[in-house]
Amino acid sequence: MKYSSVIFDWDGTLGMTLHLWFEGYKSELKKLGREYSDQVIIDDFFYEHKKTMLKYPDMDFDAFIENVRKYMISHVSHMKLYEGVHETLEKLQENNIKLALVSSSPRKLLEEVLELTDLSKFFSAISGFDDIMKHKPDPEPFLYIIEVAKLDPKNTIIIGDSPHDISAAKAAGIDSCLFLPEENKIFYDFEKLKQTNPTYCVETLKEFANIVIS
Repeated sequence: MKYSSVIFDWDGTLGMTLHLWFEGYKSELKKLGREYSDQVIIDDFFYEHKKTMLKYPDMDFDAFIENVRKYMISHVSHMKLYEGVHETLEKLQENNIKLALVSSSPRKLLEEVLELTDLSKFFSAISGFDDIMKHKPDPEPFLYIIEVAKLDPKNTIIIGDSPHDISAAKAAGIDSCLFLPEENKIFYDFEKLKQTNPTYCVETLKEFANIVIS
């Protein structure tokens, strides 16, 4: 067995929350009479909010982003999972791999969506946005979950979809796997992501499970 424990990122790795956030941005922008291309919405609104406020000074951005969050929360039951989530978690659990989960979502929302998707039974520990002080790319989220779940860092691997996941894993001294599913191509430049030099790259969760238990 290559690893005894796995830390899963939630957003963009198990839950297709990026797609739900995107729909929220699109919906709220339309209400404001602002209709942009999908790529403009992703490039201008998704990541660096300080830059967004500078580029769109006539927008009440705080009110806008709060409405996007409300959209996200009210539509969470519509969120889809990536292909093979249940099968992958079941396979890892059957092989006695300890599983933990880290998310940038508030803990209450995370707990709710895990119940809705019947995933809470798989994880020995979870961590949400409000459980920690510092966030990725700082290693605190992973160091926190390692301590709470009593994981051995030397035999632990994280899987995530963003450069922050890989940077945080490296800072925490643990192996990493970059998740590059077809559905995420709209949100990322995969070649740039690969330049973060994770331990592994996979396109499917099935591939990842095979790495862990090989």
